[in-house]
Amino acid sequence: MHWLHIHYHSETLGMPVQMEVLLPEPSGETIQKYPTLYLLHDIGDSNTAWLRKTNIESYAEELSLAIVMPVGHQSYYTDMFYGKAYFTHVTEELPAICERMFPLSTVRENRFIAGNGIGGYGALKAGLSASHNFSISASFSSPIDINGIADRMDKVNPVDIFGRSPDLIGSNHDLYAIADVATQTHFYLACELESEFFQENLLFTEHLKGLGLPPTMIKTEVMENRWKRLDLSVEKFVKWLSDTCNSTIGRKEE
Repeated sequence: MHWLHIHYHSETLGMPVQMEVLLPEPSGETIQKYPTLYLLHDIGDSNTAWLRKTNIESYAEELSLAIVMPVGHQSYYTDMFYGKAYFTHVTEELPAICERMFPLSTVRENRFIAGNGIGGYGALKAGLSASHNFSISASFSSPIDINGIADRMDKVNPVDIFGRSPDLIGSNHDLYAIADVATQTHFYLACELESEFFQENLLFTEHLKGLGLPPTMIKTEVMENRWKRLDLSVEKFVKWLSDTCNSTIGRKEE
């Protein structure tokens, strides 16, 4: 795998940003286009954490799967009320930039998005509100309830992110509200039984089922080290991804 550290200018954000990219080693002279997983980091982490603290490179290498790890800063992966349009950047601008720069498939069925913690919330939101760009959306131990997310904010003012609405329920930040109008996307939710977010994940899975959106929920092992737990979750997800999309994952598009 090639590990690329990319600095680029985002027109949507109006500033220079960076991303980490894992790109499969090409074979032969034919130009090959790879399926791509966009990985969103949690609040308090950086986009390099996936490479430093999980074995994502080895999992991706086995399947010729490209990995894009953008920076989310303190945005909660939203188009901020007072701030930058990170949701638009991640779901619209970033795939277009990456597909111009690298030999990546431009087919929706070959684009996937996942994240841990708040990154998982952003990935689920992308799967609901930007389903035209992503066929599979996954979260690892992620919060679902929007009021709970706002209440737990520590160093960031919720108004800066989500606006002045007295109740976020029913807004475009509420996964339940946007799920009611979502098109077909496959959702994968992994969460520990003892996680504070387990009940939220369970209830949202049932909600997706009721809407006819096909969810998969995985109850993960209880482990003290969160990065070991996350690495196991990522490994299981990539294996599931390969089994679910066996017509594209592991087969390069020419």
